[in-house]
Amino acid sequence: MRILIVDDEAAARQQTRHLLQKHFPEHEVCSEATTVIEAFQETLIHNPDLVLLDVDLPDGSAFDFLRKLTSINFNIIFITAYERYALQAIKFSALDYLLKPFSDGEFVDAVRKAVRKSGELETGLQLKILMQNIQQDSHSNKIVLRTSDSIHVVALDEIIRLQADGAYTTFFAYNRKPIVVSKNLKEYDTMLEKNGFVRTHQSHLVNLSFVVCFHKQDGGSLGLSDGTRVAVATRYKEKVLGIIARI
Repeated sequence: MRILIVDDEAAARQQTRHLLQKHFPEHEVCSEATTVIEAFQETLIHNPDLVLLDVDLPDGSAFDFLRKLTSINFNIIFITAYERYALQAIKFSALDYLLKPFSDGEFVDAVRKAVRKSGELETGLQLKILMQNIQQDSHSNKIVLRTSDSIHVVALDEIIRLQADGAYTTFFAYNRKPIVVSKNLKEYDTMLEKNGFVRTHQSHLVNLSFVVCFHKQDGGSLGLSDGTRVAVATRYKEKVLGIIARI
């Protein structure tokens, strides 16, 4: 595997190269780049299999670099020092990322995942959704869901609710079969809380757009437009009722 390192900080590039040599000696660092222009040029010259890509560069962003390419046939691990909308868009696209400062273990896990990925078709679809979400200026409108055998693109306004089952989460969406992904509900709670979703229970996350009523019986539950009822736990009731009152 040929790896391109894109980062404008010399110390960061040195650390990345060291970690690759230490943990992945079988792979080749084919080149390094410090700007959008250099990254574009080095990609054309070396045709890397994996790009370790810093989001913020002196002459633009990682997304400016990706827009310059007519096709993308490599995997990407985004690297950023900031929790901001760009990172949210990356998460919604189910692409791999590292948040600085990262540990050796986090780096190794990310590279191993990139090595195992199935290829450019899947990455291309994820990047397409990423670029669409980036255009939304801090609000993503689609999410990529990876299952054991498929990759799904779902509009947020089609998702009715999410339900936890241990380390798995099931998405229930309008006119779709349930989609089960191997991530816990807490991760999606963090991602979706600013997009009109509310946690009602340890096992439930609900899209407020589908809420039609609040039932007081049996401790409280939300009635949804698809006919389902979702329990509201005592610890969430005050927050849920407050949000509903503002709709």
